[in-house]
Order: sequence, then C-alpha cells, then structure tokens
Amino acid sequence: MKGDSPYLFKQDRYSSHAQISKLLRRWATIASIQPYTVLDIGCAAGFLRPFLPEPYFRLVGVEYDPELVAQASQHYDAVYQADLNTEFDLPLNQPPNAIVLADVLEHLPYPDGVLNRLLQQYAKPGTPIIISLPNVAHLYVRLGLLLGRFDYADRGILDRTHLRFFTLRTARQLCLDCGIRIQSISVTPVPLPLVHPLFGEGKLLFSVHAFNALLSSSFKGLLGYQFILNGVYES
Repeated sequence: MKGDSPYLFKQDRYSSHAQISKLLRRWATIASIQPYTVLDIGCAAGFLRPFLPEPYFRLVGVEYDPELVAQASQHYDAVYQADLNTEFDLPLNQPPNAIVLADVLEHLPYPDGVLNRLLQQYAKPGTPIIISLPNVAHLYVRLGLLLGRFDYADRGILDRTHLRFFTLRTARQLCLDCGIRIQSISVTPVPLPLVHPLFGEGKLLFSVHAFNALLSSSFKGLLGYQFILNGVYES
C-alpha cells in the first residue's frame, strides 16, 4: 500500500477485520498455541490488534508505506517495511502459525506470482491462509457497466490503486493455483456504517445493515462486497 492509506478501521461485526479475526481465533483454538503468531502481509496501520489481543496473539506485519509501518509498530509485536513486488527475507525465528493477506493482492500487478512466492517462503503444509479480495462483480459495478460507467474512486471496489480485479470464480482459482485448499468463503456487505453512523451497531438503521449482510451472504457473487477466503496451504 502506498501513500496515505485509504483504508479505515472497520469494527462492526460484519467487517473484514472482524471476520478475519474471528477465523484466526478459531484457528488458534484448534491449534491450542499461545501466543498464536499471525503474519499480516499488507498490515496497513495494524487494524487486527483490537480484535486479537496480547498475550494470546503475536502479530507480525509487513507494510510498504513507512508512515503506516510506524503506526502499525505501535500495535504489533514486529513490523517490517518491504515491497511485495520484490523478494525479501523476514527475520522470523520460525514459520508463522497463520498468514493473512487482507486488501493487498488487488494492488499488485502479478498477485499470483507474489502469493506463490510468499507461501513457499513463509508457509508450511497445513498453515492457515486468509485472503480478502474485492468483488468486481458486485451489483453496483454491474449496474454501472450497463450505464457505460466504470469510475474509479478513492476507496472501495474501484479504488484507483487497484491493479487487478476478482470475481468469486477468479478469487477461488487464485487460491487453488497457489496451493491453498479452501475451507470456507464468506463475504462482507457494503460497509454502510462508513457511509453513515446511523447504520452502526446499536444505531437506528443497524437492522438495515444486518439485513444487507444476510442478503450478501446468500448471494455472494452478486452482493458480496469483499470475499474472505479461508483455507490451508498444501504446497
């Protein structure tokens, strides 16, 4: 991620941060390891820490932007500055217990090559891998195309820094091609609480947000805002 991060901390129960953290807590429970070490690649300002507290989780981040590295360093156990498009070696004493790539692969010109390299370098067979990707086939993008519109924005599915775009099928195929056996695919709804605070937890319009989340999970390819792919590395 380059420059000022367009990403915001999303704390509602349907957000990618909350869902990814829930999956990590489940993996940590299965593994019965404490602290459970998570390698968060493209960690931005360290948004997972509020959901994954010490001493139960050890968070190691990788980030390109030096300002975000400084911010994440206030929350994570270790943060390393690196360009994902180039090879690098992290001074890890042992492989992480899980690897997260949230909102990062779509920013790379060759996400499959980078993902393959990172997994071969830092994962071992059976390592949980959690990836989030935006859904370019979301209803509002489809409607825009019908109207001849494909307008980039400062954030969201058509973030102007996105270089690659994914549908449910191509997101799944990316994981399979890189040796990840997918165990579950969930989605996030459109982040309505970021549109207006009245959609937030306990607020007047939260039920609308909750219903939107239910619809999104029922029609992943059409209404899912982001895909969250949860699996294990097989090599």
